[in-house]
Amino acid sequence: MHTPARTRRRLVVATVVSLGLVASATAAYAAAQPEPVSLKASWVNGGAVSLELEPWNVQPVICFVWQNPAPQDGDTIASRILTVGGAEVVDLGGSDQWIDGAGEGCEIPADDRYRDVFANPGRYVVEFRVVENQGTPPTGPVRSQPLQLASG
Repeated sequence: MHTPARTRRRLVVATVVSLGLVASATAAYAAAQPEPVSLKASWVNGGAVSLELEPWNVQPVICFVWQNPAPQDGDTIASRILTVGGAEVVDLGGSDQWIDGAGEGCEIPADDRYRDVFANPGRYVVEFRVVENQGTPPTGPVRSQPLQLASG
């Protein structure tokens, strides 16, 4: 026969053990998740490039933020990652409308060629072009300097 005090103690111990297991499992899950890899560069005409590989999804996603003085609010852009020599590696598709000097978007890569971009960023550049013009003077595609790892 169990006394009420003994039953309470067992319940408290079981609760503490359960919470410890949940905390351990959560910490192990978080430690097992890969960290995103961030790259940066500058556009040849000014502004900033920011790319991030988000590897924890079922399929990896490349997200980008472009800041540049050329496009105007409302413009839509298309982007891609190229080798320094100009060969396309990853089509990043179109972004949302350009707003306040920036455009952004995310793309699931069609194949594994993106892996070398994040492993060897200095071999690659990014490029955008305005595809829906809201008053922007006609310009050719704008390229970045070679990519580099973004610090912390």
